[in-house]
Amino acid sequence: SNVSPQFAAAFHLQPGKTVYASIANGYKAGGFNPASPPGTEVYGEEHTWNVEGGLKTTWANGRLAANAAVFHIDWEDMQLNLPNLFVPGEFYIANVGGATSSGVELDLNARVHPNVDVFGDFGYTRARFKEDSISAGLLVGGNTVPNTPEYTSTLGVQVSRNLPQGALLYGRADVNFIGAFEYDDLNTAQQDAYSLANFRAGLRGRFVLVEAWVRNAFDTKYIPIAFAYGPLAPSGFIGEMGRPRTFGVTAGVGF
Repeated sequence: SNVSPQFAAAFHLQPGKTVYASIANGYKAGGFNPASPPGTEVYGEEHTWNVEGGLKTTWANGRLAANAAVFHIDWEDMQLNLPNLFVPGEFYIANVGGATSSGVELDLNARVHPNVDVFGDFGYTRARFKEDSISAGLLVGGNTVPNTPEYTSTLGVQVSRNLPQGALLYGRADVNFIGAFEYDDLNTAQQDAYSLANFRAGLRGRFVLVEAWVRNAFDTKYIPIAFAYGPLAPSGFIGEMGRPRTFGVTAGVGF
């Protein structure tokens, strides 16, 4: 059982401009491992404090929206899924100590023309283990928390045109940028920064939708998730490739 308080407040500076702040306590229950190295059969609770503050604004009669936020997360007894060094291919959950994650997020949406919208966002995160954190008997203090890109960003544009009978013809392009991130708490392997481009175009009527799309248009090769796998893998890790170039057509009818 646990009590997780949360407090939040917002102040409307003027129409279309709001500043806010929040603080919340997070909790994850402890448990038991069905298989693990001796002495790690049980793992404890995980607790966090999450602090966020930001500003939300609209300008030019709603044609421009700009938002900014800062955040800080403080973990105690973080739970991680770790490889069993004595049994290749076996994993267990353990508490590895504390960690912090701080960053900023920005996003912008603008209607630069009645038929053209541009949008973008950017997020920066610095996530590190606290100095006394230990994982599987090894010190990981100062290491980057796994699976946490240093930055993420999106840039895109959508063009649309109204047609007779209430139909809408549109096209959209966006590029997602993902910064480098570590696969494990020891920081022994990482995915380098990469980007994914997506395109789609369609026709939306009063009752019918037809859309053609392509995701990862330039067939970027990347591995979004990987686990330490010991001597069973030549690299010491086993992972899953990200989706290759994928394209298709979507059609629908609504009433």
